[in-house]
Amino acid sequence: MDFNHLITFNIKKKKAISLGLTLLQLCLIKPAYGEGSNFDVIYGKDNRFETSEYPDRSFRDKAKSVAAMVRTRSLRPDFATDPDNFTTFFKKTASRSYNVCKDEPYAEQNVLPICTGFLVAPDTLVTAGHCVTEDTPCDSYSWVFGFEEGTTRFSNDNIYRCKEVVSTELSETKFKLKDYAVIKLDREVVGREPLEFRKKGKPNWGEDLLIIGHPYGLPQKIADGAKVKTGNLLGVFKPFQTFFRKQDFFITNLDSFVGNSGSPVFNQETGLVEGILIEGADDFILDEEEGCQRTAYKKNGNHHAEEKVFRINRIEYLKNL
Repeated sequence: MDFNHLITFNIKKKKAISLGLTLLQLCLIKPAYGEGSNFDVIYGKDNRFETSEYPDRSFRDKAKSVAAMVRTRSLRPDFATDPDNFTTFFKKTASRSYNVCKDEPYAEQNVLPICTGFLVAPDTLVTAGHCVTEDTPCDSYSWVFGFEEGTTRFSNDNIYRCKEVVSTELSETKFKLKDYAVIKLDREVVGREPLEFRKKGKPNWGEDLLIIGHPYGLPQKIADGAKVKTGNLLGVFKPFQTFFRKQDFFITNLDSFVGNSGSPVFNQETGLVEGILIEGADDFILDEEEGCQRTAYKKNGNHHAEEKVFRINRIEYLKNL
């Protein structure tokens, strides 16, 4: 499996990284802001759950409509059982792929996706724009539903191909930030309902948020314990610029990682999708004594939040759904 760079901005984007990179490269290449960063962050305590263990059934049900973006070349027929109806994948753990310390959470789980997406119509899903670029053309990847803890193969019924990128925008100026893609699949998705999303307005400051996706390619996780934040230090020093740019996004303290790019961010009270995770902080640190990578923890204060969520109602194409 191969994680390639998806896009480079003036600020660091959440981007997929080659699983073959050395430890030194992992320390230099960052998916969030600037010309290099590490690729994950936890605010306060780790709020991630296995999807099957999340206590709120309504969000477990919504998780069924969240898909993993997988390079098609990473998949192969399951010749060990039923190659006509099942597909498997090359197994590689997070500890091997990213040099994550073996006592870190989920270090021994297999990694596969490079991004996350979610259904908004029976044959249409949404992801981050930087997940779909010239480096990841439509015909090079598949969308897989049901990649959860313990998954070793997939029913072919749960694997869909990208038919067309019907709408995408990936741009940044001093006053705007656009990062989304709308994907038409090769057929309608069966047994999974499109997610409901905010059509107008904005979430209020302090509202509770939840994210569902594939942090650094892991089996699907749900993470809660986050809120809509007023901003961070960039907003303090550049208030005018931030005011206009935040028409497109909002800041939060979600526990998110590189593979969460494109993940749906939910309002925990209404259950509506508020937006798409597009960027995050650079807080993965090297344990010099052990020679491996550890998750860094940030404070939960307002000015420490760095995860950016693109507002889903800023996608013009979705207004017709």
